[in-house]
Amino acid sequence: MHIVPFLKAQMTTTVQRIDAVWDTYPEQNLKSQTQLRRGSGTRTRLEPDGDGSTPIPKRDWQSYMKNVENKKELFSFVSKQLAKTDMDGILLISTESEKVLSNKSFDVSALQPCNHAEADTRIILHVAHASSQGHGKVFVRPVDSDIVVLAIAFYKQLGLSDVWVGFGSGKNYRDIPVHSIHAQLSPSKSLALPLFHALTGCDTTYQLLGCGKKTAWTAWNSIPALTYTKITLTEAPESFTMESVHMQCIERFFVLMYSNTCSSATVNDARHHLFSNGSRSIYSIPPTQAALFEHVKRSLLQASFIWKQSISCHQEIPVFDKWGWQQDKHNKQWLPFWTTLADASKACSFLLHCGCTKSCSNCKCSMAGLRCTPLCKCEAGCLNNDDIDANH
Repeated sequence: MHIVPFLKAQMTTTVQRIDAVWDTYPEQNLKSQTQLRRGSGTRTRLEPDGDGSTPIPKRDWQSYMKNVENKKELFSFVSKQLAKTDMDGILLISTESEKVLSNKSFDVSALQPCNHAEADTRIILHVAHASSQGHGKVFVRPVDSDIVVLAIAFYKQLGLSDVWVGFGSGKNYRDIPVHSIHAQLSPSKSLALPLFHALTGCDTTYQLLGCGKKTAWTAWNSIPALTYTKITLTEAPESFTMESVHMQCIERFFVLMYSNTCSSATVNDARHHLFSNGSRSIYSIPPTQAALFEHVKRSLLQASFIWKQSISCHQEIPVFDKWGWQQDKHNKQWLPFWTTLADASKACSFLLHCGCTKSCSNCKCSMAGLRCTPLCKCEAGCLNNDDIDANH
């Protein structure tokens, strides 16, 4: 009643093929924590091979779609129904878990079995397949911004003349010309775009507090070497280490995201400088070097392994716990491994700092009976330290 009419509405005189691509939900996936936060929803059983007589809740639709098992059954049912649909001679391909179904005789062996967990990467696979079958123009209608990034990054490999992405809804809907954006960005910056997107926040990596995409884009433009670093790490993620020149480049990138006037080369120095000057709270300074290192590893897993293998039917993904993730012992869900540093609560007293510059007789540190530290504006060089020593 809804999906088939929508697909038929896309059948203009120039359309020769329609691909409907659905998410899959393997047990081992990096979005399980996000799904847990959304809630499990009400379980409503649906026979994928049934006649569709099971009613789907209308008023409680959001709750229904929060349940992973509901979505698995619904997507399987819809895919099988689409394979039975006559589209007036137009080829209709639909994914069902690792398999691919079609509404008429067609060789889909190059598209299955497919182990992609994300529909975003699987869409790119189907676009590449359409290109190999002689199609020159493609229109993609996604629900996630990731596909825009991937389409730009893979445009040259896809071998298509035009790639359009219809993104947004209502007044915010627009058709995005991927081919034009790729030409404006340059091939090198297009290749570096997925890692930029992962570093600055995507479905599996967190966006840094107070740093949006526009701020990050401005910082990138001020560091030309960052493009080379991103391309190199995308091609060879194993080369990334704490001591590598790539880590140094990324640290400077993150410093500029938080302060475009800070001259510090490392995030630890920038934290000290911004916090001790009293201009920033603990929540608006860069992450520690240890935390940033784990964040970059999670970004590399997403961009350099999962996204990079978008046009491969079978993705070879490394063990998650080597790339900034850890498994919860209770529910076996994958959680971010934040840092190797000790819990900040164990050093709460050290976070206390004052804004005095000379004699700190009545500052927060002295009233708490603590020494001034390098975090204070006096940088631990005031009389308060002598007074504390005398009292003890």
